[in-house]
Amino acid sequence: MSVPVFPPTLRPLAHLAPNRDRPTFLRTPIAVVVDEQEWTTRALEAILGDAGFAVVQASSRREATDVLRRTRPDTVFVGLGLEGGQGMAVYAKWVEDGLLDFSVPVVALASVRPDRDTRLKALGAGAWDVLTLPLDADELVLRLGTAVRAKQAADQIREESLVDAATGLYNARGVLQKLSELRSAASRNRGPLACIVVGRRAGSEPPNTGDLDPAHDPRDTIGLRVRSDHSDAVTRIWRATRRSDAKGALPGARFVVIAPNTDLEGARRLAARILDDAPESQEEGLVAGLFVADDLGSSPVTASDFLARASEALRETQLQVDRPRILGYEPSAN
Repeated sequence: MSVPVFPPTLRPLAHLAPNRDRPTFLRTPIAVVVDEQEWTTRALEAILGDAGFAVVQASSRREATDVLRRTRPDTVFVGLGLEGGQGMAVYAKWVEDGLLDFSVPVVALASVRPDRDTRLKALGAGAWDVLTLPLDADELVLRLGTAVRAKQAADQIREESLVDAATGLYNARGVLQKLSELRSAASRNRGPLACIVVGRRAGSEPPNTGDLDPAHDPRDTIGLRVRSDHSDAVTRIWRATRRSDAKGALPGARFVVIAPNTDLEGARRLAARILDDAPESQEEGLVAGLFVADDLGSSPVTASDFLARASEALRETQLQVDRPRILGYEPSAN
């Protein structure tokens, strides 16, 4: 395998003190380098790899898009010359599609020193910096280390949080915790508790058939980015529910409402209010699954059971167009 030859200002970090100058991270940072120039990607891989980064290279928009769908990067390098000089437009599309968000430090790469207008456009589009090779590798790593550490710290706070900042609803972790609290209260009071999960029928929105995992990558929930075609569902949930109802966003474009002191009939009425808040809701394919326990005093049903059973009812009505739009959980015959 050939090894890239570095100009003096682009040599790997041979002289940094190993314990003092090299940046430290909460986890191994992932850098995605997207540029059509192989020499650029290989050079940056050597520099960043020597500094402790895991580096993933891509030489085209299509290849990079596939990488971003499978990777949670801590920083991204994008060549301005990508797609015939549309590098930052490509980056903007990744943000629009939810593959990246503005917490990820993005560095724009230029093969020649860009003029002021080009630099300002790149910075305005979200670039953290615009770099021209050759560059000072030590300075790059130290400056990038600061940005990546801040990004990872923000990630950690967000992952430990119970509320989704984008919607004001509980995230997946918060849903399970709140459901557990409300289940315990219902058990003490020997009152009913309802769980309603809202989604779209197959064909209007791909249903999620995976298990809920509280440690699920937050990028895959509604948390960091709420697509515009989901915002109406969030609005309906806020309008239709009571203050005492817990509301959350789940992976797979699903939303959940946990309603204390709500029996089966009350849960059906609540689900109907959510689905029918606007006349176009039927055309949008919104449906709901629900599970209700009337007396949890001696019931073995757990918080996870509530969510799993309501989600199962939702999947049933998502996948079968002849099913009612609101479907209660029905135990399996076996």
